[in-house]
Amino acid sequence: MRDAEFVELKMRRATLLVIFEYLARSHDEWRKTGKVQEDYSDSAFVLSRPDPGERVALWRLEGEIERTLPDMFDPEYKELMAAEKKRLSEELYGSGRPES
Repeated sequence: MRDAEFVELKMRRATLLVIFEYLARSHDEWRKTGKVQEDYSDSAFVLSRPDPGERVALWRLEGEIERTLPDMFDPEYKELMAAEKKRLSEELYGSGRPES
C-alpha cells in the first residue's frame, strides 16, 4: 500500500457545515436506535435520508473528491480500497476482530 498521504479539499464553508449537520443528525438518529456505542455493525448503522440541500452538498463533496483523487483510475484501485477498508476496520475494532 502507498504511504499515507493527505489531500486538501476546497469547498464552501457553508456547504461543509451542511454535510457536518447531516452526519451529526444521522449519528443522533443512530444513537436513538438503542444500540450500544460499541455496536458498529451494519444493522446498527443509520444514515438519515438527506433533504435536497444535503443531497447537493454530498454530491459536491463527491465531485471534489473525484477531482482531487485520480486514484479511481489506478489499475490497483480495488486492492487499494480493500487494504484501506481493512486498515480502517482494524483502527475501529482492533486487529483481532475478524472481517465480516
